Amino acid sequence: MINGLLNRKGGWIAGIAIAIAVFVALNAGLSSVTGIRLDLTQDRLFTLSDGTEKILQRIEEPVTLELYISQRLVKEVALYGIYATRVRDMAHEFAAVSNGKLTVIESDPVPFSETEDTAVSAGVQGVPIDSSGERVYFGLVARAGEKAEAMPFFQPAREAFLEYDLARMIEGLTQQRKPVIGIVTDLPMFGGFDPRSQEKRWMLIDGIEESFEVRNIFDIEADLNDEVDVLFMAHSTRLKDKELYIIDQFLMRGGRALLMVDPYSEVAALNTLSGRPISRHSTLNRLMEKWGVSVDEKMVVSDITLARMVNAGTADNIKPAPYLLWPSFKGPSINASDAVTRDITSVNMGTPGSITVAEGAAVQVETLLETTEKSHLFDSELINPREPNILDFIEKFQADGKKLVTAVRISGEVDSAFPDGAPKPEPKPEAAKPDADKPDEAAPAEAETPAAAPAETEPAEPKVPHIARSQKPLNVVLIADADMLETHFWATEQEFFGQRVVQPFANNGDLIINALENLAGSGDLITLRSRGTAQRPFTRVEALRIAADEQYRSREQALATRLQETQKKFDEAQQKASAESQAGAAAPVLTAEQKAALEAELDTLRTDLVTIRKELRDVQLKLREDIEALDTKLRFANITLVPVLVGVFAIILGIARVRRRRAAHA
Repeated sequence: MINGLLNRKGGWIAGIAIAIAVFVALNAGLSSVTGIRLDLTQDRLFTLSDGTEKILQRIEEPVTLELYISQRLVKEVALYGIYATRVRDMAHEFAAVSNGKLTVIESDPVPFSETEDTAVSAGVQGVPIDSSGERVYFGLVARAGEKAEAMPFFQPAREAFLEYDLARMIEGLTQQRKPVIGIVTDLPMFGGFDPRSQEKRWMLIDGIEESFEVRNIFDIEADLNDEVDVLFMAHSTRLKDKELYIIDQFLMRGGRALLMVDPYSEVAALNTLSGRPISRHSTLNRLMEKWGVSVDEKMVVSDITLARMVNAGTADNIKPAPYLLWPSFKGPSINASDAVTRDITSVNMGTPGSITVAEGAAVQVETLLETTEKSHLFDSELINPREPNILDFIEKFQADGKKLVTAVRISGEVDSAFPDGAPKPEPKPEAAKPDADKPDEAAPAEAETPAAAPAETEPAEPKVPHIARSQKPLNVVLIADADMLETHFWATEQEFFGQRVVQPFANNGDLIINALENLAGSGDLITLRSRGTAQRPFTRVEALRIAADEQYRSREQALATRLQETQKKFDEAQQKASAESQAGAAAPVLTAEQKAALEAELDTLRTDLVTIRKELRDVQLKLREDIEALDTKLRFANITLVPVLVGVFAIILGIARVRRRRAAHA
């Protein structure tokens, strides 16, 4: 039928008209169909995670995403042009899933325009694009009612976390209150224990209070409740079974936690020496044994590759040396694919512990920080708390050839560490008989909290049902060091006109705040991980380039080595000739025959130098020519060959049709 139509006079025109009509009809018919998308990208770049979709569907108050993208940046810098398309597409994908609750507005902040003023006042950052000082913008402002949050400038290096960053921003806007962080610690993080003390609270607390409501929990039994969004435990020592049980049940109900334990706390050791005793050791292994995770309670981590350089001598005799127990994690030692550590470049620790995951553990464990293979475990008893014995550890060090883990993310469903329910109340002091076994051990335990004894006689509240298995997946970040929180491990602090000025030299504070932000988000936000990027290098082209490069690189290196040796001989010969000319007739250095031989050698070396340099230039030129030829072939294949093949196919098809038509007429 179609062939018959096309073979008639004017059939091609009718066919084209019908095709256009069908195209218009399909577009008109499908224009009202929404929500149908097909993501064919390798990493499913445009398919939102389930967690993101749940966050968007919970939006109650309308949210507006204001995209500020300078078109000059897009046109002149290809990298940002590609990333701008990625950001734009992701924002519109958010809007498509939000059931109309999220709107995207894109603007071009032209210099000296009202749009530029609006962008700058909202927190979008402009960067100069050339020497003229003209600024370009590539940022976003999210608004929900009177609340607003800005992303000053999109960096392509963080493209893998684009979905996470946008989802976190939207969830933060839609929250009705600041997340509550409950801090349980024996360290002087909030200042000196004595109200009359001049000891300042740690700078980390100031940073946390900018984004969270902070509660210093002294009584776990009374204050750890469902109002706390994230439990932050930092070197909590001498915890009783009753307190561990309350923490366990908090986690079983779906609570999140940042847990920091320490096999040897240097901060605690210093406070003990100054007359304020704090236990140097903290552990939560009793709580984590059901998870299959533990921290060695007596051994500390050392690493000769990551060790920080310190002064191992005296004021009169400075001896720089690596302190093996003070690792500084950088580069490959930091997990770059997790939201907690993605932008972290340096983390300093002091005498950290090692985290061990048992085979068949009930949880999923993702490493955040780990040492190199040049690491070793030392017994904490070897540490001299009064005078650091830095050189002793260098002498005793022997690399074990395996990496040690100091920070992890733990997730999954687990059983309670207390399968039989709440532990039995501890016996009251008066219940202990004089002839009871080990009377000296029971009395000190009760002496720590004498006021708690009357409360155990008659419970004031009904018994809370025991939770034997987690109601929601566990979400915990575990770090085997607490000294890293102290300011001098990661920043310098100075007084400037009555204000505290902090200059960080490590990302310890950023790591803790990242972990709290991630844990304080909804469970949907925590499930988000890094995604792929829209950057797609031509891997085949790169492989061909490398092959062409290797073909000539060895020859180039051989010629360069030969050139260097010849140049050295030439310089030595010139020095001899120079010495001969300076000595004069009074003290001849060379005989006539030697002088003639030297001149001949110089001529030969000059010729060799010229020849080798020419050969080297030819090799380098050949390398460039091969790469350019490869580029030309690819351009020809993409730009010329495909259209030519299509044209040839069309000609062959046309000839075949003409012959068929002639045969039909015959």
